[in-house]
Amino acid sequence: MSLPVIDTPTFEMNLLSIKDPITYRPFLVKEEKLLLMAMEGGDQAEVIKCSKQIINNCCLSEGVSADKLPLFDLQMALLQIRSKSVGEIIDLTIGHLEGKNSNEEECDGRTKIQINLSDLNLTEHPDHSKHIKLTDTISIEMKYPTMDLYSRMDGANIDSGSTVEELFNVITDCINIIYSGEEVFSADDHSREEINDFVNSLSSDQFEKLKVFFQTMPALLHNIEFTCPKCNCQEKQTLNGLGDFFL
Repeated sequence: MSLPVIDTPTFEMNLLSIKDPITYRPFLVKEEKLLLMAMEGGDQAEVIKCSKQIINNCCLSEGVSADKLPLFDLQMALLQIRSKSVGEIIDLTIGHLEGKNSNEEECDGRTKIQINLSDLNLTEHPDHSKHIKLTDTISIEMKYPTMDLYSRMDGANIDSGSTVEELFNVITDCINIIYSGEEVFSADDHSREEINDFVNSLSSDQFEKLKVFFQTMPALLHNIEFTCPKCNCQEKQTLNGLGDFFL
């Protein structure tokens, strides 16, 4: 006699970059285990691989690909799936930033807190826009970076100068459309060298506008307040990204 098959429930969620609701299922125990092991191991490439695999496995709607999701939507999707898999309440243990409390005193105290995942929302800057005006006639439509693009920046070596190069490459990769008067130029129709030449021709002020796009785009942030049980100091911190919510 074969073992019984457990029916898996399905749910819907909305992501900022996708118009229609997405149908998804909770992740399985084996999938959660792989993700937690990857995060604890600190291997960024493995974390990315497991995160995308879980998204692709659990999202049942057609056309949803973790490779194409902006980082902030991938993070929210993973937390939504997690909330329906093992519960909306997560227990975290928080320490002082850099081992010092708000009075600049060293303290290794740890505080247990609970976060309700249903309270989490993407932080959106009121002045953020994907459309960037460079001159009276030339503007750019940007696209959001994926997790893979972010990992390239994280892996850059500052001492070798590769960080600046990777920042430039990420900005270049996120240019979607260039408008010049009535003409429309899709980045997909032009070589990387052509896009690089275009970016290199920008003034410092124009290039700064592209950087502002990244600085103000939606982000997974959550402010917390707690009192350290060891030094009795009241602290404020901002949780940022998957690692802060899973570990």
